[in-house]
Amino acid sequence: MKTALLKKLREAIEEWAQAHNVEATLIEAKYIGIGSHVHVRVVARRGFENWSRHERHDSLFDFLHDKLESDGDLVISRLSTMTEAEYEKYEEVEV
Repeated sequence: MKTALLKKLREAIEEWAQAHNVEATLIEAKYIGIGSHVHVRVVARRGFENWSRHERHDSLFDFLHDKLESDGDLVISRLSTMTEAEYEKYEEVEV
């Protein structure tokens, strides 16, 4: 069940990326060990440079919420959308 839900989540992210001309280089979705809570990270080579973090986050979150959260089996507790440059900086400081 959980593996199938993560697969649906990744597929939905790919669908959103394609619809918004976002060239994703990393799509990460993983359970964090608390019920159905997941962390999602999307890194893009192209497509995020003209969006503020807030706009791209809200767009993806709303899309995923509408597409997958209707049955309550999924709780996105962290959603990160980053350009490759932002991701490199993030990786330098992540503990």
